[in-house]
Amino acid sequence: MDERSTSELIVTLGEDFQRCYANVIKDIENGEKQDDGTTLADHEFNARQLVRAGFALIEGVSFALKIAAIDDAIENGIELTQAEIDFAFEVSHQLNEKGKVVEVSAHINLTKNIKFAFNLYSKAHSLNQSFDAGLTWWSDLKKAIKIRDRLMHPRSPENLDIEPNEVITVISAVRGFEALLVEYIGKKA
Repeated sequence: MDERSTSELIVTLGEDFQRCYANVIKDIENGEKQDDGTTLADHEFNARQLVRAGFALIEGVSFALKIAAIDDAIENGIELTQAEIDFAFEVSHQLNEKGKVVEVSAHINLTKNIKFAFNLYSKAHSLNQSFDAGLTWWSDLKKAIKIRDRLMHPRSPENLDIEPNEVITVISAVRGFEALLVEYIGKKA
């Protein structure tokens, strides 16, 4: 069996996002400069890829953070509830047709999942830090989720259009998420 690591996942997702970012910048640099200072660029394909890559990064790293938090909690002697462990692994339970309990995939709202990941990490390291949802990147993340949802579930051709300010919103959300991750990991006890 091929042994692949969580760090490989994180690195690959980060590289994908950086590559998409570089492609969008290249599209804009190669665009036609207008008299009013704007640029006409064929950036939308790469911009849509940037959105997808950004959310893959956020979701993949959030999952990895939760799993790392469980490992660290065990190592640090921090007791976690079974519910915390189940949510970290994104597992839920329900009854099947025979009345037996079965594991199913937990469908967790992304913003709640991100808060949970950071709070679980904080608990695992006895950090005196609670998640701050008042930061600019968090507001941008909520806007970016709507952009992602529109792109992933298009109902009309216009749903695939992505404006430059939407690209900036997604980049702000991803960079803010990354900065918070670095901050939490840097405070590790």
